[in-house]
Amino acid sequence: MSRIRRIASRRLVAIAAAAAVAGTGALVAIAPSAQADTVDYATHCTNPYSNPPDGNVKIDLVVTPAKSTYQVGDVVSVEWQWKLYPKAPPSIPVVGKVPKDSTYPVGTVKLTGAQTGNFAIQGPQINPEALPGQDLILSNPVGSFTLTQAGQVSLTPDIYSTFTTAVGQKVETKCSPINPVAVSRTLTVDGPSTGAPTLSANPGEFNAGSQVALSGANWAAGTPSVELCDANGAACLANRIAANSLVVANGALSGNINTVATVPTGNYKLKVKVGAGEALTPVKINAVARTISLSPNRGPVGTGVTITGKNFNPNIYILAYGRDAAGNLLDDTLVYGQSAADGSIVIPDFVASLGSITSIILMEGTDETTLVSAPFTIGAALPATLSASPASTHAGGTVTVSGNNWTPNGSATASLCAADGSACSTARISSGPLTIAADGALAGNVTIAGNVGEGTYKLKLSDGGGNSALTAITVQRRWLELDKTSGSPCTFVLVTGHGYGSLAWVNVNGLAGDSKTSDWAGAWANANGDFSIWILITKSNTTGIIASETFHSDRLATTPFKVT
Repeated sequence: MSRIRRIASRRLVAIAAAAAVAGTGALVAIAPSAQADTVDYATHCTNPYSNPPDGNVKIDLVVTPAKSTYQVGDVVSVEWQWKLYPKAPPSIPVVGKVPKDSTYPVGTVKLTGAQTGNFAIQGPQINPEALPGQDLILSNPVGSFTLTQAGQVSLTPDIYSTFTTAVGQKVETKCSPINPVAVSRTLTVDGPSTGAPTLSANPGEFNAGSQVALSGANWAAGTPSVELCDANGAACLANRIAANSLVVANGALSGNINTVATVPTGNYKLKVKVGAGEALTPVKINAVARTISLSPNRGPVGTGVTITGKNFNPNIYILAYGRDAAGNLLDDTLVYGQSAADGSIVIPDFVASLGSITSIILMEGTDETTLVSAPFTIGAALPATLSASPASTHAGGTVTVSGNNWTPNGSATASLCAADGSACSTARISSGPLTIAADGALAGNVTIAGNVGEGTYKLKLSDGGGNSALTAITVQRRWLELDKTSGSPCTFVLVTGHGYGSLAWVNVNGLAGDSKTSDWAGAWANANGDFSIWILITKSNTTGIIASETFHSDRLATTPFKVT
């Protein structure tokens, strides 16, 4: 998402560019010929690093093949032809120019008339070098679409963008019309739309349970239903479809479906029906493996275990057993449950009641070909673990916490303790949300109270099952915020600091372990002790960023940054 930011003198200025869009259309056969006009309109452009100049462009939307009258079902190509190009920015620090073959355009064409909506197109990354203020000569974006309805459709250029790669970064410049844009081209399409419904799947080969996009033309209004059939289009079953978001608008069918996760590998046909109309499209489905997870996966005899399984056949009984080292199923441990419509199963009441258990299995009824297992260790339970990121924050700051071996599906509370783990208080910290999953994984965030002084503390979390863990956390008087926490070498990072001395000069450096790197930027803090500055990170061994006052080097703050 693009944002407008204040610009420091050493930042990368994004290159202004443009992108094109194409549309889908249909027309009533009342116009004697296609109408075409070159459209001249003003745009306002933005990118994440600068304020590109507003300006005018002239665009012609050229449709191929060129006809006075089209027919429903015709496939047409739309080319966005630049008649007046956008300008490169008036100043381009760092790179000084728009490099050759660095920029490609994308965008949308607005459709009105019998067919409505937007249509996206894109051009190749081909452009001559452009100096500041010169024309940015871009490729012509192209796309195609199918006419599905008789009537009149108008094609209008809309938002366009350019994507420019410079100094290892790809930057989008997005340009929006300032005022309503005139129609560029109108087509005439003969009807009525009497063709049979069409259907296609994208992708045509996919894993069972995954999402598939369906599209088609010539559909009557109504609610689509979906079935999965064998390769001959027979034996069609609706219960093999787990999700369906298909809709019909102006004769065009679109949306997504998911099959259930337990469909075997094979060739199939998807059938869509709306009222009396139907169509089939061939697909290939690859089976996905059944899975099992245990929480906890170790403990003394008598430990209660929550078993979670996925990708089983829906709505059938699933048996759970303990198994010994010889592979024997231990009948005394049997429990069972019923799988859900999506093939998932949760058995919350398995008890590891025998010392000979080495694994726990799930299978569909007595069909051992469906058996899946996971190891279980009889022994002392593993202690709960806890970590906080970042490990340094400030009063009022929020950190992310994570850990393992907590009470499954339980809840946790947080407190802030002294550095030795004593004097813990829930009043000095707030949490939320903190969640513990079925596998005992803890996740969430905590916020340090605004009245906590700087220093080293221990963060403590506890759950209802008797587990607790501590992790060190440092509360700084000063703190840093970055616009990104990772990037490749030669990445510009916007550093914002808080809590420094009024009008203090602050040095910002990269960190490699405990040592400063030669990457540097300097800034004056304002009267409130805040500053904002860009720094170019060039060192591949950078692990963080540090900002310290020039005349009081102990007045500092650090924050992690990862070079990828």
